[in-house]
Amino acid sequence: MSALDGSVTAPAVANRRWTWALGVGPVLAGLTWFFARSDLIGVLGHDGTWLVVSGPQLSGIGAFLMMFLILGVIPASLTIPLYGRRPSQLGMGIGNWRFGVPLLILGLAVAAFLGYRSAQSPDLAAVYPLGNPTLAPPVFALHVLGYGLYYAAFEFHYRGFLMLGLEDHIGAAQANLLQAGIATLAHLGKPITELAALLPGSLIFGWVTLRTRSIWYSFGIHWMLGVALDYYLLVGR
Repeated sequence: MSALDGSVTAPAVANRRWTWALGVGPVLAGLTWFFARSDLIGVLGHDGTWLVVSGPQLSGIGAFLMMFLILGVIPASLTIPLYGRRPSQLGMGIGNWRFGVPLLILGLAVAAFLGYRSAQSPDLAAVYPLGNPTLAPPVFALHVLGYGLYYAAFEFHYRGFLMLGLEDHIGAAQANLLQAGIATLAHLGKPITELAALLPGSLIFGWVTLRTRSIWYSFGIHWMLGVALDYYLLVGR
């Protein structure tokens, strides 16, 4: 289809193919729960033995790359078939930077502080950092870059593909609540302190994305939180 200015646009999705996203979103989240792990989830049997119920244990970088594939590449390939919209139209641009940049600066400071405070939790220390990196500059730099891929895919899937993609169909508030609920369920098996923060945190990140029309501000804050947590955990060891 050609626009009046001669540019080519994606064809409008006249049917209800967008409803497939309601199933695709949770399925992809479930795949990451099972396959994109550098830790293992298990259940304790009556005989005192542990039964692993998650998939094969990957290295930290392996888990980050698997997350990028499942939550980044796959949903990006489905935006036109399901929504009739390009990935760039689902939060991949700079958005409202006049609001987003000051919020990002404040959010980075808050995230660094929360990372420091969270590093005092024995439960989180038992799980993180993913992949057991060290503070040796090349090793930690690779870990930080891998985490960047992880969080970019995470934010695109939940806040971009799901929330912004479904916003026009089910409403902004409902889409925000939906992505936050799925993101929380995808973390089952994580420490209770992390689970308790997930739903409100996901709703806040969703609001940031809705307000700025870009995933990159919540991405930056989320990335800082994860990196700060890992840094202070390693410093304390």
